[in-house]
Amino acid sequence: MSLEIEFGKYIKSLRKEQNLTIRQLEDKSGVSNAYLSQIENGKRGLPSPDIIKKIHEPLGVGYDELMEKAGYISPDLRAELIPETIKTMESVEALNELISNAAEIFISSVTSDNGLLKSDYKNFIVQEAKTNYPECNDGELNELLKNPAVLSKWFDYLTLDEKISFLNMLIKDFVDRDLDPSEIFQNYSAANSNKVPVMTVPVLGSIAAGQPILAEEHIEEWTEIPNMWNLKFGEAIVLKVKGDSMIGSRIYDGDKVVVKLQQEVENGEIAVVNVNGNEATLKRVKKTENGQVILYPDNPRYEPTFVSHENARIIGKVIQVMFEPTKL
Repeated sequence: MSLEIEFGKYIKSLRKEQNLTIRQLEDKSGVSNAYLSQIENGKRGLPSPDIIKKIHEPLGVGYDELMEKAGYISPDLRAELIPETIKTMESVEALNELISNAAEIFISSVTSDNGLLKSDYKNFIVQEAKTNYPECNDGELNELLKNPAVLSKWFDYLTLDEKISFLNMLIKDFVDRDLDPSEIFQNYSAANSNKVPVMTVPVLGSIAAGQPILAEEHIEEWTEIPNMWNLKFGEAIVLKVKGDSMIGSRIYDGDKVVVKLQQEVENGEIAVVNVNGNEATLKRVKKTENGQVILYPDNPRYEPTFVSHENARIIGKVIQVMFEPTKL
């Protein structure tokens, strides 16, 4: 029996124990009766953690119990969850936002001296990191963990079960110091509600053919940029511009462009393109019906470049130009 069917039967049994019709459960939870019916029949897949948050109370069970039944958390993790963690998870509107805020609190604590976490907790993280970076000594690990990008990448790779386990550890830390976790996360959300989220990206001086885009020798530094595109770590880079072929688009030599990594672009968009196995170039792209790709410079001094489709590898689309103030 699949997990979806097993979970649906369990939900149906809980509903009947509460003497509720599907429409009555809809009234109490705000979840449509059609969707609830599909869940009970195992035809809609598993509901999200946020849907589970809406239905657990009318069904007379704990949020953590339904999360376990749906396979989002393991029995071992459920046994470790402290009441404050469950309460905090239930009190927020979106679980993903809570986990994201927890990650940001963690990263800011580890990468600075005035974070919310205790110093011994930070030291614990360093010790845990030794298993992943056995070649590094304590000093090198401390330097490594000062890079927000490293921590963001590590966190992105965690499963939901691992992220909730991580959240539980953070909340234990707050509880140990008589701090109210719900208040901390509410205040953090309020303080950041009007802020544009930021993301950490590598700044590249070049992109050579035959090498990974994020080859270590290409990365000159890491920087933070506003993330108004809701991109994830690893989905964008900043590239330093060489030459004056795009000055018509106000992109000058030495400027930086934000590039969203993707393999296709629409006609007329500016992209980073690897041509014939050479170092990547920045041009406006147009695809023709006969399979050619035309790379247009935005400078009348230069001619367009005609290449076959297979010899033009799109690396990414330019989504923002970071102008140098002296050139405006």
